[in-house]
Amino acid sequence: MTAPFLLFTLVGLGFFYLQNLVFFPNVRLRLLALLIFFVALRPSLALAVSVGLALGLLQDSYAATPFGLHLGTFLVLVATARFLRPRMLLQKVGSLMLASLAALVIQEAVWQLIMTVSRGPSLPPADQLKYHGLEILGTLALAPLMAILVKGLEAALRRWGWRPPREGALSVSSEL
Repeated sequence: MTAPFLLFTLVGLGFFYLQNLVFFPNVRLRLLALLIFFVALRPSLALAVSVGLALGLLQDSYAATPFGLHLGTFLVLVATARFLRPRMLLQKVGSLMLASLAALVIQEAVWQLIMTVSRGPSLPPADQLKYHGLEILGTLALAPLMAILVKGLEAALRRWGWRPPREGALSVSSEL
């Protein structure tokens, strides 16, 4: 599990820098959330949780939000992906986009709930919700490309000798 963890975390670090240092003033996309969602759709739950923890801590250490906000919402994404995985046909583009939309909307709802609880009884302004909705739609357009990227990274890992865990395998030793 070390090689996939390092590879997906390095890709996430690249997305983090791209998102926060290159795109941030003009374009706001949730590339890390999309990456974690598609990693969580893969068979290894341990990999998804560890990548979500690493990238959530990275995002929390950089953001000016309450600590644990990104970490918590990334773990919500992992849980959503694990819930949707057996229920949807995830090989079709429409299903992938619908699952991504559901996960991003649930993440946004948890995000707004945590921010409301931490700030007090004030509700988020309608302009902020509209802006976040556009952000989700922009990120949703990249969902098929992110699915192709994650599958391509897994194929590269297989060529380098990594064996993915079997479907339903509970032991971590099968991934080593």
